[in-house]
Amino acid sequence: MESLCCGCSTWAKMFGKKSHETELTPDEIEAVREVWARAKNHDIGRKILSSLIERRPKFAEYFGITCSVEDGIDFRELHKAREFQLQAHRIQGFLDTAVGSLGYCPLTSIYDMAHRIGQIHFYRGVNFGADNWLVFKKVAVDQVTTIRTNQTSKPGSALDLLSKDMSTEKEPEIEMNPYAGENCIARLGWNKLMTVIVREMKRGFLEEAMRNCKEEEPIV
Repeated sequence: MESLCCGCSTWAKMFGKKSHETELTPDEIEAVREVWARAKNHDIGRKILSSLIERRPKFAEYFGITCSVEDGIDFRELHKAREFQLQAHRIQGFLDTAVGSLGYCPLTSIYDMAHRIGQIHFYRGVNFGADNWLVFKKVAVDQVTTIRTNQTSKPGSALDLLSKDMSTEKEPEIEMNPYAGENCIARLGWNKLMTVIVREMKRGFLEEAMRNCKEEEPIV
């Protein structure tokens, strides 16, 4: 894990105080729940993780998943891997808890959950980097708000294979994705939610890094 000690003071200024975050509106919360009710019944955790690894194979290493990338990832085999299934289950479980808390618990409860995950990432040596955090947020929002993955996936891609594996599911065909627009209230709500989650994960990671830096400083 790369050292963060040299930049601790900079990170402290950036994350020392929790920036004001506009809470989701009642309409956004309702839209977020509606989208999630559909997504969670379609292995959304697997879809998010598949898309992350397809876009950036390094994510497999971050999540402790062993796979060969030299000749291209065999996603059929990847989906069978126990660690892949476990991590996909964790992603879906966390999002399910977060969405379930909306409107019933203060948003700070989601802050705390995401913050704790960031702390765990530090002790496991998982340092995503700023660009990867953005990829994680975008992939999560895109996948959760995408209904017809079998129509939007490239042939042979991770999601195409995953969709074929799930082709026995019986659901009416939907001609259009009502959540595709950037200004759609559901997408806006999910963007807000994932912004909060990613921000607090980063905060948890960096606060642990700074705390450990202080503990390692020599006593003069």
